[in-house]
Amino acid sequence: MQHDPAVGTEIYALELRGIDKSFVGVKALKGASFACRPGEVHALMGENGAGKSTLMRVIAGVWKPDAGTILVQGREVHITGPRHSQGLGIAMVYQDTRLVPDLDVAQNIWLGREPGGAITVDRQAMEEGARTILGRLGVTLPMNRLVRDLEVAERQIVEIARALTGDPSVLILDEPTSALDAAEIERLFSIVTELKRQGTAVIFISHRLPEVFAIADRITVLKDGELVGTVDREAVDHEKLVAMMVGRDLALAYPPRAQAVGAERLKVESLSSPGLFSNLSFGVRAGEIVGFGGIQGNGQADVARALFGLVPCAGSVMLDGNQARFKAPAHAIKAGLVYVPGDRHREGLFMPHSIRENLSVPHLAEWAGLGRIPSARERQETRDAMSRFAIKAASGEQAVRTLSGGNQQKVVLGRWTVGDPKVYVFEDPTRGVDVATKLEIYRRIRALADAGAAVILVASDLLELIGLSDRILVFSKGRIVDEIAGAEATEERIVGSAVEAGQTHGDPQAATSLIGGATTPSAAAKSGLAAGSALLSRYIGPLLLLVLIALLGLATTRYSDFFLTSRNLSNIAAQVAPLALVALGQFCVVVLGGIDLSVGPLISLVTAMASFLAATEGGAGVVAAICAALAAGAATGLVNALMIVRLKIPDLVATLATYSVVFGLALIVRPSPGGLVSDDFLDFFETSLGPVPAAALVIVLVYIAFEYLMLRGRLGQRLYAVGSSSEASLAVGIRTSWIRAAAYVFCGICAAIAGLIVTARIGSGDPQAGSTFTLASVTAVVVGGVSVFGGRGTAIGVLLGAVAVGVMQNALNLMQVSAYYQYIWTGGLTLLAVAGYSLRLSRRRKRS
Repeated sequence: MQHDPAVGTEIYALELRGIDKSFVGVKALKGASFACRPGEVHALMGENGAGKSTLMRVIAGVWKPDAGTILVQGREVHITGPRHSQGLGIAMVYQDTRLVPDLDVAQNIWLGREPGGAITVDRQAMEEGARTILGRLGVTLPMNRLVRDLEVAERQIVEIARALTGDPSVLILDEPTSALDAAEIERLFSIVTELKRQGTAVIFISHRLPEVFAIADRITVLKDGELVGTVDREAVDHEKLVAMMVGRDLALAYPPRAQAVGAERLKVESLSSPGLFSNLSFGVRAGEIVGFGGIQGNGQADVARALFGLVPCAGSVMLDGNQARFKAPAHAIKAGLVYVPGDRHREGLFMPHSIRENLSVPHLAEWAGLGRIPSARERQETRDAMSRFAIKAASGEQAVRTLSGGNQQKVVLGRWTVGDPKVYVFEDPTRGVDVATKLEIYRRIRALADAGAAVILVASDLLELIGLSDRILVFSKGRIVDEIAGAEATEERIVGSAVEAGQTHGDPQAATSLIGGATTPSAAAKSGLAAGSALLSRYIGPLLLLVLIALLGLATTRYSDFFLTSRNLSNIAAQVAPLALVALGQFCVVVLGGIDLSVGPLISLVTAMASFLAATEGGAGVVAAICAALAAGAATGLVNALMIVRLKIPDLVATLATYSVVFGLALIVRPSPGGLVSDDFLDFFETSLGPVPAAALVIVLVYIAFEYLMLRGRLGQRLYAVGSSSEASLAVGIRTSWIRAAAYVFCGICAAIAGLIVTARIGSGDPQAGSTFTLASVTAVVVGGVSVFGGRGTAIGVLLGAVAVGVMQNALNLMQVSAYYQYIWTGGLTLLAVAGYSLRLSRRRKRS
């Protein structure tokens, strides 16, 4: 029985009528309609590119419809953004998890709705609430663990937990089980059933037919952006539902298993990697598909990555009789072993680039002649791959980020079927792919094996693993504990072998990965230890920098007794104060992934203006000079924000233009040094408490307050979130454009105040007074441990970075090193800091 959701007098929890939405020449939705009732699980199905995710993003407020009507509880609404949608009781769990890598589990779960006051967040309430929600999901996770260190399945669970923080009346689950194992799916279904009992309308998007028939009450099918129909679950079977989606009858069957296999292509002996897997030996023959099974997180994916050179390991790996323990993916690709990763966003695709570029990039060395890419072949291979996998796009030049999740997965697969490797390693190759394409992928994987390739398959879907594999190796705690012929494999046998092996080795909880009960007292104690560890990790860089400053001071003392005198220390404090202030503003910009090159000229402009407004004779006064400086700083920041946020000009280009303009203004106002400032101005900015400049003390206090806000305030949550992932921040309703604009304005104001301090220090105006501050402020930020890619860093580290730069310059002056060479030292210090960060990041990636 089919239903028209737009007809009738029933009040739906959510109803959409005649929704249209277009993107860059592609009409994603064409008069689509949909309605779900309170207390039902309503599945939304269709092929990749059918418009399912687009329709849900319209509901979630991510995109605004071109036409149509949305009703919530029978009342027409015009959803203006994600926060408005959440306020209406709608929550969405995205197919491609929208989490902030550089925030921890608790912060991600409560992002956008943190408990606490207007300025600070209640960390204890945040953690308790997060544990409660995770407990409802039957899961425990360390609250202080950064999301970037979580497995794919763990990140999916965190996103589901976030959706439940608002007790939504409508919960949208977009491919929520794509990265979960059978036990985790069962847990999820139990919570969905409970939400249904409580009256929540659950919209469930999935390509897995067994899951849909297990959980859904009604099913709506979209095709090419239009409604095909809505049916009761009991009214259809698998074949009829597939026919609704693809427009034709389609046989649901796995391709036949290998009748005969060839010689052993891949031979692994005693393969080990500490903490991941140990003493593994197995082989894969030509024409054979070997599946890695068991509970997720027990070493299957780690072995796949180790074979590809992504995880360091020891042991013997032979490919066609040749040594093949690769140290880098490039070596593996060249030898004929390719890996199709399970996380397409982090490891599978270049999201801003086109389909053509993504498909061709690993083959360019082979195709190119004399360094020239053969465009005709590149276009032909792109057309062939798009045709093979039915990639829905306007052309091969369409950016991958604009494709649906399933079409993105097809691009990943299409890339490696262009060549002719000897060994394929697939990790969840059908994640987020529609039924028809799944069957095509199954046939192509089998065809690769039939053509003589050896295939390794890592799949979270046990039915898929059983249906495709000729043999299955069962993993538990990084060891192979069972080997099963594909024809004899069952879900019970695979899971039973893994769990039994885990219990035999004394840790039944470890065998079930994430699955566990509520937090125990010992878990709470561990959480406290984790909190201490997280703080140590946060401040280990600043502590090391403090040691470096002490060592530098000690070395300078041995060269000059004057270094530790109160007069010199006071001079260092006076020198560091304006730099630290500029660096604080620069920190806010850099932690968002930007940079502000205009701070140096702005300081020069402020000194020039102050030399007139606060002049000894005829000046307008101290207050007028301060107000003018702040206005200049705010105006410069606003101009930068307008160009970067509104006009989308890269920050490097925008602030370089502002650098030139502001520097020109400084020269116009004061072409050469001159103009003495008044004693009142000097008294205001040069006040000291004993030998310590008051400005330096105030700036230290500002830094302490700022660090607290970064650690426990809403300000820090927003800056880190936007800097780490603008997309995730937008999804929870954070106004990223406002955050970025405010950062540039704040940076301009900090530079303006620093300019006033510099003016008081030199006593006059100088159009070159700020010339060193742009480089020095960036150096202080980078040396202070802030990531130039955004999302990481501490204010205290930046303060110590500024002190390190000031102490180094003072030491070089005492050693009578030329000012010209000091530029080299400053630049070298910046390079060392960036190199050190890159090495730490590289080691962290290898460990993960």
